[in-house]
Amino acid sequence: MKLLTFLGVGKYDTTAYTWQGQEHGCSFAPVASCHFLQPDTLIVFLTEGAQDEVYGAFRAALPAELTVQPIPIPLGQDEQELWQIFEQVSSCVEPGEEVAFDITHGLRSFPLLGLLAAAFLRSGLRVSLRAVLYGAFDVRDKSVTPHRTPMFDLTPMLSLLEWAVASDRFNRTGDARFLASLLKQQQKALATTAHGDRELLAQAGGLGALAGKLTEVSQALRLIRPHQAMAEVAALPQRLAWASPALERSATTRPFSLLLESIAASYLPLALADASEPQNAWANIAKQRDMINWYLEREQWTQAATLAREWLVNWVMVQLGHTQLTQRSARERVEHVIGAETEDFVRAKQEGRRFVSMFLAPLPAVDEVLAAWSALTEVRNDINHAGMRENSKDPETLIKQISWCVERLNALPLGEEAT
Repeated sequence: MKLLTFLGVGKYDTTAYTWQGQEHGCSFAPVASCHFLQPDTLIVFLTEGAQDEVYGAFRAALPAELTVQPIPIPLGQDEQELWQIFEQVSSCVEPGEEVAFDITHGLRSFPLLGLLAAAFLRSGLRVSLRAVLYGAFDVRDKSVTPHRTPMFDLTPMLSLLEWAVASDRFNRTGDARFLASLLKQQQKALATTAHGDRELLAQAGGLGALAGKLTEVSQALRLIRPHQAMAEVAALPQRLAWASPALERSATTRPFSLLLESIAASYLPLALADASEPQNAWANIAKQRDMINWYLEREQWTQAATLAREWLVNWVMVQLGHTQLTQRSARERVEHVIGAETEDFVRAKQEGRRFVSMFLAPLPAVDEVLAAWSALTEVRNDINHAGMRENSKDPETLIKQISWCVERLNALPLGEEAT
């Protein structure tokens, strides 16, 4: 195992560092960390001043048999130098390697840089992070001699950065699976500490149930399963209530608690239990259109185009009195009618003659429907063929066409049941 640490110029007072029931008296926190963790190699990032003034005493305090590798670093006076330090730190670690950090010493920016580097190495290079130790000299116990200084392992705080990444993913895309993964970790941690306590086990179960529901919602949305997504979202408040005691109990889930309003604002407008029931047909149509706009806002263009095309079929079906939206034979008949009418509509425009609908005349805004159908069919086929055809469109053009189609769908009237 490698232990990485920083060293700068300063006054290093003798204290007794304490960690996990162990104690070691010394002037340098990394010396205590070496005693606690027993690394094979110690890598010391040190400024020129620390090399000249401090390193000799520091090396003398370490076990003679320990492999120590000093690496000169700049002071971190600007952004470029900070990135240089980060590169030097990351180049010392191999993917999958076990490492630990002591971030007690060095200039004020070094502990923060060390913590961020540890977070990146754990996620980016999949290193096994043993500990991130910090000697809290400012809160030492001065009632004894030598003073006793607690050493904290900040590794759990790295989860805050993981919450930040998962939150960013959710806010950008609506995908809550990464949040769910972190909740599952907390469920396991809570269950481990329960030791048969039924109340704690129930609370852990609440976290697991919420994580499962967030995963189901995300998967249903990603794979364009509108009815399942509506039903899963409708069940979400119950799962949030079940998980509430564990969320209030656990400090490590507080970042998630701060996201509850965002989650509710993102998902709950899509909720509809029993969406496939005939009496909910117009409400179903309304929620599906909300879902199309949800996709569009989160730049999920393929999902938006695919659902928009199916939505237009649904809208025509309900207008014509068909409420079994998943009935294949009925959908195929309606699609055939829309397709035939669209061909005549496009031909009429090309020939400069007035279009008269034969089968869809009772529908409001027939011309808008057929224009949208023509564009959606072209866009969806272009996407689904992955550009493997002549005259395939570039992404920017496809995005503009999808947005244009959704604008047309938003203008189509809904039935009274949806309002």
